[in-house]
This record gives sequence, structure tokens and C-alpha cells, in this order.
Amino acid sequence: MENINKVIVSSCRKYDSEEILKVLTTHIQKLNLFEKLKNSKKILIKPNLLGPHLPQEAVTTHPEFLKAVIKLSKTQPDKQIIVADSPSVLNFEEVVTKTGIKQVCQQEGVELVNLSTYPTVDFEFNKFNLKKITISKIIKEVDFIINLPKLKTHSLTILTCAVKNMYGLVPGMTKSVYHKYAPHPKDFLEIVYAIYNHARPDLTIVDGILGMEGDGPAGGEVRNFGVVISSIDALAVDWYILKHILKVSYFSFYKSSQLKPAEIIYEHIEEPLQFKKIKLPKTISILSKFPSWILDILKNFIWFKPKIDKQLCVRCGKCYQICPQKTIKVVNKNFEIFYDNCIYCFCCQETCPYKAIKTIRSPLYEFVLTIKDNLKQLLRW
Repeated sequence: MENINKVIVSSCRKYDSEEILKVLTTHIQKLNLFEKLKNSKKILIKPNLLGPHLPQEAVTTHPEFLKAVIKLSKTQPDKQIIVADSPSVLNFEEVVTKTGIKQVCQQEGVELVNLSTYPTVDFEFNKFNLKKITISKIIKEVDFIINLPKLKTHSLTILTCAVKNMYGLVPGMTKSVYHKYAPHPKDFLEIVYAIYNHARPDLTIVDGILGMEGDGPAGGEVRNFGVVISSIDALAVDWYILKHILKVSYFSFYKSSQLKPAEIIYEHIEEPLQFKKIKLPKTISILSKFPSWILDILKNFIWFKPKIDKQLCVRCGKCYQICPQKTIKVVNKNFEIFYDNCIYCFCCQETCPYKAIKTIRSPLYEFVLTIKDNLKQLLRW
């Protein structure tokens, strides 16, 4: 287990499965995983299939990236390879078709599984009035798990990548229900970590060629990070991204998390990696600096909320389906958010495939940020 804290980082600027495969082959060598991968008869590849998005939108794992990982896994002709996830929307066929994942699986002759309808298992949790957590039984049936996340920011947790991708083992709409039990980001991360610790992947490979900044994981802006990141330890991967790419590793609700420093190994670096001025979610200032009891006091004065942009909304109903509190209702054929019971989990924004749900902030919040920006400008003079 001497490699558990190693994080391998490489430059990769385009989605070419052969080029990606060369990079990944080096990563596997550095992590001493070839023998274990070769001897595994049944391999699960867990991509990020958040919703029905085109590959260039940088919301889901790119099909060319998946193709390279499948080729990497085919070390023996009799090996069974399964690509599986549970999207946040109900129509699995729509998701795998639009993302290009279905076509790659057919070309490579591997099985594609909808974890929303797959048998499940429970494990004990006993926090936040949540006694157990339900995840897919598939983790008990495979020899090797490859975690294949996308590098993206997230309006609730700042980052959604290596550890949080395993949250996709929770079937279907149950994912939104757990937000109801743990609306504060720090508490919700405890559920995410519990799932990761119960179903640790053997290998994490981050699709960071194109990723997302701003109000991710679906409503942000595409960013060319140009990196591929691999490790045995997903916790170390997230530590590296938070510290060296997003540069937010010291925010309060990560301080008590399980993230840990890692040995960073750079391979296939064409030019010095520079990640300047990464746009963070609009929610980050409050989420990162206040405990839940202070947020309860300030919520009437300093807040952020999801709001449906009626000009962009196509009335697909995905936000209505995913909302754990059922605060989204139909009014005169339009979807509207009623905030009385809203827990601001941003599941609606995460699920919307049309970027029709925006983040709005209170006037006082905007005023405080304006003062802060003006002070920064003065200090530069």
C-alpha cells in the first residue's frame, strides 16, 4: 500500500483516446497497478453521468476518455467490464445516448448498466436522523472499481470530483432525499465520505481535460484545465485539486474532512501547469466560512437561492422531479420555486440540462462583496 498517497498528474489537451491511453499507461505503471488490474476478472467503471449533456458541455465524462479507460482495462480477452452509473434524472437512455457513452460501450463490447434500477444494499450510518444509506449492490459483485470523475466546481460542496463521484452509487432519486437529511454542506459531505469509505474504488482517474468552473456541476462555464489525474486514493486527488487547482483547500468545512496531503508526481507535462483565476461558485463565500448555527441567524439577511430563468427554461420538469422538498411547483404552465421549504441544496441547478437555473444572492450579500472587491482594488494601489 506504499502508493496510496501518490497522485499522478499529466498534461492532456485533447480528447484522443489513443493519446489518453498513453498517459494512463504511465499512470498505472507509477501506481504499480498493472498486476492487480490484469488479475481482476470483473471490472466496474463508474463515470460521471449527471444528466443528458453533450460531451463538449463538460458536465459528464467524455466518451473518448471512457474509451481509453476501457482499452486500459482490457488486459485479458475473458475480462468482464461494466460501465455503470445512476444519473440524477429518470431517463437513463436519454443520458447515455446524448453523452455518447452508449455508443462507446457498444463499440467496445462492454456492458452498460443503470444503477437506478439495479439491486441495492444498505449500510449503517446513524447521523442526522438517517439510520442507513442505500447504495448499489454492484460493488459487492466486482473485483476492481475504476472511479472516473469529471473535474468540476459545485455550488454546494465547492468541488465535485473524486470522492463525490462515488455518490452516484446511490440509486436514482434517493440521492436528493439525502440532501433533505443533511442540508448543510459539511453535514452532506459526511454522507458523501461515508459512501466513499464503504465503497472505496481501486483506482481514480480524473477527466480534467475539459472541466467546469463557476456554478457547477452543470450550470457553470467550460474550462480547459488540460489535465489527467490518477491515484489509488480519491481523498488525495481531491486534496490536490482543492489546494493546487481551485486553491481553496483551507475552507472551514474541509478542515475537518478526511482529505489528506499527497505525494504529487508530474508526468507528460508539456508546459508548466498554471491554473489562474478559477471561477468559484457564487455560493462559496458563505458556505465556506460560517457554521450552520450562524447561517441560521443570518439566513434572512445574507442568502443565496436558485432561481429559474423563464427565458431559458424549456419546461422539461427535471428540476421538479429531483427536488427533495417538493418546493418546485407548476404555476400557469411554468415551473416556480417556493422558498418556504427550500433547503438550498441546488439539486435543481445540478440537474437542469439547459442552465436555466441561476444563483441569486441577497442585496446585503452583494453589497458586502462589492465593499470587499473595492478594498482589494485599493490595496493594490
